[in-house]
Amino acid sequence: MKMQRSIPVLIISSLMLFAACGKKKTETQPGQQARIAYTVYQLGLYEKTDAAKASEWLNRAEMVTVLETVSVPDAKNPAKKVEWAKIERTTGKQGFVDATRLESKAFVVTGNLDIFNVNQVSGKKLTSVPQGHVGFVVEERGDWAKVRFGYKVYEKWDQPKPTLKYVDQQWAQLTGVSYDPVAIGEGVEFEAAARKFFDADAAKKAQGKKDLETIVNDGKSAFATLAKNVLATAIESAPAEAAPAEGAAAP
Repeated sequence: MKMQRSIPVLIISSLMLFAACGKKKTETQPGQQARIAYTVYQLGLYEKTDAAKASEWLNRAEMVTVLETVSVPDAKNPAKKVEWAKIERTTGKQGFVDATRLESKAFVVTGNLDIFNVNQVSGKKLTSVPQGHVGFVVEERGDWAKVRFGYKVYEKWDQPKPTLKYVDQQWAQLTGVSYDPVAIGEGVEFEAAARKFFDADAAKKAQGKKDLETIVNDGKSAFATLAKNVLATAIESAPAEAAPAEGAAAP
């Protein structure tokens, strides 16, 4: 009788062990505490780390609460580990995102932000980032911060074809920036519109123009004047109307 009773128990135990072996091993970092972070890009939110599709999307520079960070085997290369962050949105929705695309602080440039290759004013100045760019703090050392923008930055907005420069993981003294969530949101809106406006694709450019006009007409954004200046570059870059040939009849 004892053997008969133990057989179902053994079967159940074996099934549980088999199920456990079939799951990906997840390693949670020890001693973790919830912290605030910001998304560097638009990010997909996944129900599980191995989910095939995102359940919803987070906005650039969206503030989230990181509940924990876990390491799981890479689906394409199981010998390699990838970092996922379990986060909670302000809506209460929880899920997993790529942990490498989160940073501790977000800001928007409200003046010119000088970028250096080292955390010293005697270092090489790489560029001056104009207002309207949204950036993120990677690391802080005294008065200096290593910053990240996620994209190449426009060195000037008020030119028909402004130059782009990649300055991620470089240093700045964060004067002339705002940490205000409303200002950051307005910066994200302006930046997205301006990037589309300067895109070579005609459809994106048209949408960017429309978005910039909305910012200007609404007039509430801190970057409404800047949006107007960007739109003015289209007028400056338009080819001048050819003068009529000498002796030609007036229209």
